[in-house]
Amino acid sequence: MTLREKISHLHRRLGFGLSHEDLDAQEKLGLNRVIENLIDWEKVDEEFPVSPYEFCWRMSSKEEADLGAYRFRAWWIMRMLATKRPMQEKMTLFWHSHFAVSDSKVEDGPMMLDYVNGLRAHANGSFADLLQTASQSPAMMRYLDMNRSERGNPNENFGREVMELLTLGIGNYTEDDVKEVSRALTGWGYVHTYYEQPGNADDKLKLSIKYSRPFSAFAEMPALHDPSEKTILGKKRTWNGEEVLQMLAQHPATSRFIAGKLAKTFVTQKPEPDYVEKLAGAFRKSKGDIKAVLFAMVDSKEFWDEKNVRSIPSSPADYVIGVGRKQTVGQYLLGLRAKDATPLTQIPQPALDQCGYAAYRMDRAGLLLMNPPNVAGWEWGDAWITPAAMAERMQFLGHGIEQKERSDLASERAILFASRVKLTDSAHFVSRFAEFYDVELPKEKVMILAAILDKFGGVKVLENRGTWGGVHYTMLRNLAAAPEMHLC
Repeated sequence: MTLREKISHLHRRLGFGLSHEDLDAQEKLGLNRVIENLIDWEKVDEEFPVSPYEFCWRMSSKEEADLGAYRFRAWWIMRMLATKRPMQEKMTLFWHSHFAVSDSKVEDGPMMLDYVNGLRAHANGSFADLLQTASQSPAMMRYLDMNRSERGNPNENFGREVMELLTLGIGNYTEDDVKEVSRALTGWGYVHTYYEQPGNADDKLKLSIKYSRPFSAFAEMPALHDPSEKTILGKKRTWNGEEVLQMLAQHPATSRFIAGKLAKTFVTQKPEPDYVEKLAGAFRKSKGDIKAVLFAMVDSKEFWDEKNVRSIPSSPADYVIGVGRKQTVGQYLLGLRAKDATPLTQIPQPALDQCGYAAYRMDRAGLLLMNPPNVAGWEWGDAWITPAAMAERMQFLGHGIEQKERSDLASERAILFASRVKLTDSAHFVSRFAEFYDVELPKEKVMILAAILDKFGGVKVLENRGTWGGVHYTMLRNLAAAPEMHLC
């Protein structure tokens, strides 16, 4: 692969793809710097100024603030579209599926927001810290019926899931271990501070923002904890909840379980056992440092193997956000905000509409943020590509942003890029159009799309700016029918 191809591969897998301008800029940095910026993202100035609460205020002054999870879902979409740390959002989504929590049961927007922000804060850090943060998130506790676990009446649902789905994996613990872990977690619960406050939604939200006050909070109640000895995975002691999580995070079975998931998501759908063990070794050597595992993953020959490039079906987020980032929709939406916007300022309605639409299209294709289907999260890879999901993807024709002069931003960018060189025929245009969307089409499919453009009059139709919108959406719809557009 050329340097440019390697950078594209990195951003498809570890981010959401690149616009052609961003690809030009990344190429100048060199491969090592690109890798470092993606994985060690704290070194990149985020400059994402939008508060999630900007999405909560209503248009009418007579309506109270709306703190439904769908508002924070729209904010997350905007962050994905505009972030300078794409892998941070990609890893937050990865952990959202791993530490699955759904608002369909939680039914609390601020809880879901705090949970997602907790995942984001630890997404490339210590797995032990991430496990504790996710486990003590009120949203997770509510989702797994852990609102209060008491001595003599421990919650075994949470105790089972923390081993089966979050750390060890099936087959690495017994039913007795479930009971003993559940006893260790007694005394855990949460308090729902926001709804206990007086006043209406506007007043409570303003005060919470003013004092940086949590909407809900983890609570440990020693009087309800079972302090007696417990035997967990063959080790007998007076375990408490945090000690159990630390032990599970460092267990060899956890290293293999997490390494396998990372390999399947970012490298190949069928990783060899030796490769998984190699990544698990990096996990153990670094004492569960996620960043170290990610660097080891990208440093492996398997990550760059030609047979693994463009081999993993993209998720609905990869697809919808990827198209939006190539169309630079995020920057456009940021530009709609007033320069003096604050958490008490309402997000412009076009921005809310666009982000809500993107969330809707992702949902129709099978991924509704903050609503995974069950405790195991989403199925990734081939599971995304079903006839129904593909039909829904073909309905998504970009973000359709109109500029002040009424020309369509997406259409204008795509056509101008394709026309940057002297076009010889319709096939040449199709190749450039596919390049704009980072799609590798075989020659026979290029000719199929070229024949469609020929029906409009070929490249001559592009001489009339008024036709650009129709050409763009027709070509994008047909490009979306090609499997190649849905591989990352």
